[in-house]
This record gives sequence, structure tokens and C-alpha cells, in this order.
Amino acid sequence: MFAHAKGQDTISRDTVSSPKTMQIDSVELRFGMLLCDSLSELADSIFSALKTKKFEALMPYIPTTDILKEHFDTIELNQLQRLADIKYQVMVRSLQKDHFKMNKYAKAMHYNLKTMELIKRRISTKKGESGTEYAEITYLCKSGKYTFYITFLAVEMVNRWFIADQLQIVEL
Repeated sequence: MFAHAKGQDTISRDTVSSPKTMQIDSVELRFGMLLCDSLSELADSIFSALKTKKFEALMPYIPTTDILKEHFDTIELNQLQRLADIKYQVMVRSLQKDHFKMNKYAKAMHYNLKTMELIKRRISTKKGESGTEYAEITYLCKSGKYTFYITFLAVEMVNRWFIADQLQIVEL
């Protein structure tokens, strides 16, 4: 019981300081969800989600239609909603297919994703022509006697990071 109370003290100190100094991030308020501030936070979250082998665990890390609309706000308003909806559907469907292929390949190669261990993580960032920042995140993983890579692309939108595309598992 003492450890539980101590944990609660730590949590409350981290999230709420004093009413005068408390700042709430407007991005989180606008979209009503917790978002990843950094690439390393996204990478850790995605690795944990992949271990569940369920695509639904990846959904909080895919940019929503509203986030896409804000990101593409330079386009005409009537085309903006349509573009954001299409981009979201394409992104989700592509990631869903990649996730399915990855799990199928892992099963065929006898990789146990639920018990995989992270050996090393590499993050490589690039800036696109439009000024959007992208990153390739690569995990070197071990499962039993097997070693393999898992990679995906991440994109920065509204100053937060999301999984974007090319989720795959690669035999070493």
C-alpha cells in the first residue's frame, strides 16, 4: 500500500505542479488525445504496441483526420476535408496491410513478437521538400535464437510524431 501511495505522489508531482505554473498543451486539448512529443517516445510506444500483435494498439499513433486537416491547412477549405479523409483512410489501410504482412511473416519465420527483446534502436531523421520532418525508425530485435529488424516511417505533424508508413519486418 505504501508503494502505491508513493507512486501516486510521483504521478501527481509530474502532472500537476501548482495552479500558477500549470501549463496545458493546446495541441493535446485541440485533439483530445495524448500525443508523442519526441521520436524516442513514439519509438518506445510503437515497440510496445507491436508486441501486442494487434493493429488496434497502433491506432493512437496514426494521425487523425483533424490532425491531417491542420497539417494541410494551406489548401482550399472545401478540398481540405476530402483530402484529409482520403489521406487518413489510405494511411490506416496501408499500415493495416503492413501490420498483417509483418505478423504473417513473423509467424512463418518463428519470430515471437510478444516476447521479442529490443537490442538496439536507430532513428534517422530527414526533412522533406515541403518542410515536413520524417524519420525512419529501426529496431534490432531478438526472439529466441532469431535476430531481425522491424522498421517504419514516422512523420511530424502539428509538432507531434506519428507512425506513417512502411511498417515491415526484415530477416537479418
